[in-house]
Amino acid sequence: MTRPTPRHFLASALTLGALTLGAFLLSAAVLPGTLQAADVAPAGSVKNATGAVTVGRGSGAPVALKPGDRIFEKDVLVTGKDSSLGLILRDNTTLSLGPGARLVVERFLFEPASGGLAQVLKLTRGSMATVSGEIVKLNPAVARVETPLSTIGIRGTHFLVNVEPGFEEPEAKPASGVAK
Repeated sequence: MTRPTPRHFLASALTLGALTLGAFLLSAAVLPGTLQAADVAPAGSVKNATGAVTVGRGSGAPVALKPGDRIFEKDVLVTGKDSSLGLILRDNTTLSLGPGARLVVERFLFEPASGGLAQVLKLTRGSMATVSGEIVKLNPAVARVETPLSTIGIRGTHFLVNVEPGFEEPEAKPASGVAK
C-alpha cells in the first residue's frame, strides 16, 4: 500500500470542494424560491409592515416581511387580519396593501436605458392603494393591475382597487406529490 502524499490530500480537498459547490448549485436549482439569485434585480423593497405580513417565493414556505426586505418578481405578498404593508418599487411606484390582501408581483422590469419596462401586479383579494412611478410615465401601456374580475390599465397617477369578499380568486393548492 502506498503512503498518501501532499498531492493526494490536495486532490481530495479539490474534489470535496467541487462536490460541495455542485451540491449547493443543485440545491438552488431543485429548490426554487429558497435562494434569490444575486444577479436578479429586486422589484422593490418593504417600506413598512404592520401585523402578520408574509412573502412566498417559489415552493418555499412563506416568511415574515420587515422594513428593508427586498421584493422580487413572482413574489406572493400576503397581509393578515389587521395587517398592512407599504412597498416602494424600483421605479418609485408606491403600494399600500390593506388587511387580508394577497398580491402577486407577476412581472416587473425597470431598465429604462434599454427600453425594458413592465409592471404587472395581480391583486387576488383585499385592497391596494397605488401611486404610479416612472414606468407609467415612460410607457403606460406596459403597466396593469389584474383582479379576478378585471384588468386595470394604469394611465393616471394614483388609484385604489378592492377585491370584495366573494370575488376572491381561489389560491392554488400545492401539489401533494401523490397521484390519485
